[in-house]
Amino acid sequence: MRIIQITPRYFPNMGGVEEVVQKISETLVKRGFQVVVFSVDRNSAVPKVENIDGVLVKRFAPLFSDPLYFPEPSFVVNLRKEKADVVHVHNIHTLPPLIAALCKRSDQKLLLQPHYHRYGQSPFRHSFLELYKRVCSGLIFSKTDVVLANSAYEKEALCEDFPEVRNVFLLPEGIDFDGVVRVKHEPVEPRRILYVGALKRYKNVDKILRGFSNLLKKGEKRFQLVVIGEGPERDSLVNLAEHLRISEFVEWKCRLSREELLSEYAKASVLVQLSPLESFSRVVYDALFVGVPVVVLDFGAFKDLVAEGFAEGVKSLAEADIADALLKATEKTYARISMDGNAFLDWKTYSDRLIDVYEKLIGT
Repeated sequence: MRIIQITPRYFPNMGGVEEVVQKISETLVKRGFQVVVFSVDRNSAVPKVENIDGVLVKRFAPLFSDPLYFPEPSFVVNLRKEKADVVHVHNIHTLPPLIAALCKRSDQKLLLQPHYHRYGQSPFRHSFLELYKRVCSGLIFSKTDVVLANSAYEKEALCEDFPEVRNVFLLPEGIDFDGVVRVKHEPVEPRRILYVGALKRYKNVDKILRGFSNLLKKGEKRFQLVVIGEGPERDSLVNLAEHLRISEFVEWKCRLSREELLSEYAKASVLVQLSPLESFSRVVYDALFVGVPVVVLDFGAFKDLVAEGFAEGVKSLAEADIADALLKATEKTYARISMDGNAFLDWKTYSDRLIDVYEKLIGT
């Protein structure tokens, strides 16, 4: 079986969606599938075509980059030539799903994995998303054979926001259970508050810095904030830490190996994630499975975690509220989340179920 994965970006450009696409693609290759990735992130630093761990990656230059990822015309020409059984396209917040729908041939099946979180990353992006939903979603979903939701929250949001959607299948994202079960949680002093993720505005890392500053002002000098990630906001965030006079209490790290990242979880007293634009977060679940208390927004994708006693919720992004939640998370005992059942999947089980979806689509 030949599968096309379409994604705005691919390794070495990394983020939540990119990690999922890479994991899917490499796992499928190991299972004997032919996989071609179409991405819209070509620049002088990466080749136009390359083989990465058995995955054939074809990169195309964007005419309009983030957030649209509208590709050069050769993207369409090459996509129409591909003899693929299934076209698996990611991220409905960008234009490639629309292009994939327009290019779909009668002998192909289209699978959409939206990674949908309802809101744009800025007022402009949200306005564009609302327009996109009204004008283009009907065309996309009319051509789509199966929609994969990666969480119950995302499935609910898709069904509420897109009345025309059909064949929505819940497939929780894979988690590296083998890695997290080996980690022994041994928090160190000073207590480490951990953020892991992209340094982009919508991630609200600036709010985390301000909340942490408020915590220190309360006399809580026994804390260290560890920020792991990279992105366009890094310099402004470093400057903000200096402005808040908390630089000596903040560590900046990036490009850690998996083992190095797991070591950070082992030492952490709290993990904090305050982005409202998530449909699923492996970072949050990695922390929970290790045993690290987490602070998240008390709405959206994580509201059930808070309601069920697994996490500390923040109802606003006010710095005092964030500081209170961080302090509370170090002092409370939370319910331990279980790996049993169907709510969470390891990558092997995830791949098995995804392959089953592919085979049912093409009738094998």
